[in-house]
Amino acid sequence: MAQPEEAPRKPAPERKRISKLQLAKYDSTPLYYYTEKNLLDRVTVLKEQGKEIYLIAGRYTRFENDSRVYNQLTDDEKAQIEKQLRMGRKDALISFL
Repeated sequence: MAQPEEAPRKPAPERKRISKLQLAKYDSTPLYYYTEKNLLDRVTVLKEQGKEIYLIAGRYTRFENDSRVYNQLTDDEKAQIEKQLRMGRKDALISFL
């Protein structure tokens, strides 16, 4: 008897951490953006206090060991979020976690 084939599993997205110490240099209220691919799961963007410097962190998953954990974005999602962020902030410095 033949075994039914399993659908190939997608690899889990890579997760990145940002510690509470690093979070202290960012505004306490993050910005949230959405991508066309996933309109329900928001992307967290952190802004440095008093500067036009932004960190696109990714999708928040949990808090563990004094760090926030974020799922990384695909290249397409990164481009979408960066485009949205640049609309009103042409001279801003933007980086990714």
